[in-house]
Amino acid sequence: MRSEPRTRPRLRQSVHRDQVRSVRLTRDELDIIKRAAEAVGLKTAGFLADAAVAVAQAQGGPKAWLMDQRGRVEELMAASAQLARAGNNLNQVARVLNSGGQAEYADDAVARVLRAAARVEAAAIEMARR
Repeated sequence: MRSEPRTRPRLRQSVHRDQVRSVRLTRDELDIIKRAAEAVGLKTAGFLADAAVAVAQAQGGPKAWLMDQRGRVEELMAASAQLARAGNNLNQVARVLNSGGQAEYADDAVARVLRAAARVEAAAIEMARR
C-alpha cells in the first residue's frame, strides 16, 4: 500500500487572473513579501496581486493610502532623529558622570528616553504589520 503525499486543495478564484505584469524588487523586498505571503497561505504572485488590488481600492484612493503611509514613515523618522539627539545628550551626561561630575536628573532623563524609544519601536512594529 503506497501512501500518496497529502496536499492542501488549492482554493480557486471565481475569476481567472490572465494578465501578467513584471515587477522589480530588491532582494530584501522580495524576502519580506515572500514571508508575508507564506504567513497568510498565499503564493507570492497571488499575495502581490491581492495587495495591489487592496491598495488600489483603498478608501480615499491609492494616492491617499500611500500618502498616509509616507506620512507615518516620516513621523517615525522624525521621532527616531529626536531619539538620536536625546541619546547624544545622554552620552554627554555620561561623560560628566564618568569624570566625577554631578547630574541630578540623569536617572529621570534616561527613563524618559527609554520610554520614548519603546513607543517609537512599538509604532514601527505596528506599521510593519500593516
